[in-house]
Amino acid sequence: MRTSLHSIRHPVVAPDAFVAPNASVVGRVALGSKSSVWYGAVIRGDLNTVTIGQYSSVQDRAVIHTAASVEGHVEANTVIGNYVTVGHGALLQSCTVQDYAVIGAGAVVMEGALVETYAKVGEGAVIHPGRRIPSGQLWEGNPAVFVRELTKTEKAEAGGHAEETALTAEEHSEEFLPYTTAYRQAETLGLEELDGHLKKIKRKHEERMIEEKDVQQKKLA
Repeated sequence: MRTSLHSIRHPVVAPDAFVAPNASVVGRVALGSKSSVWYGAVIRGDLNTVTIGQYSSVQDRAVIHTAASVEGHVEANTVIGNYVTVGHGALLQSCTVQDYAVIGAGAVVMEGALVETYAKVGEGAVIHPGRRIPSGQLWEGNPAVFVRELTKTEKAEAGGHAEETALTAEEHSEEFLPYTTAYRQAETLGLEELDGHLKKIKRKHEERMIEEKDVQQKKLA
């Protein structure tokens, strides 16, 4: 996804991504190939950018947004890698979640936090600002604390689950019209056509006025 989000103010969504009809994706947001945003989820890129990689899913009622700034950080973006699962009702703000990580249902990951590859944040856990969850570890509680190392099987399941979710998203996408911002182009074209039409009317009006003026001058002569 090479498009610079700093130059736009609306979402950039991969053609094969799934956004549920009642999900809200607003502002500078980029959704990668085979990613999915499920029912009732909210992704807001109004203050800073939100980037979500390939095969990553944002489950029902999860909320991802950004702060205006994060103390000690140059940027306050939210960055979610590939094959990431953000569980139902989770809340993420101006944080980084690396590839194959799992954020449990109802978990909170606060600004400046880093969840490394293959790490898992347990259900309802709260990752406080600036905390780092090392790769391959399970953290739970509020505030979240280290519980144990994940097994090889658990790590492998992260990618498998992400792929299964992408397949399920394809089935759901067939039931609805695709998420698109093509209407913006249509509106632009419509405005351009309207503008051209108004110019034609104005030009004909001016020509008619000139003709009438010539007729009046000839009569006076």
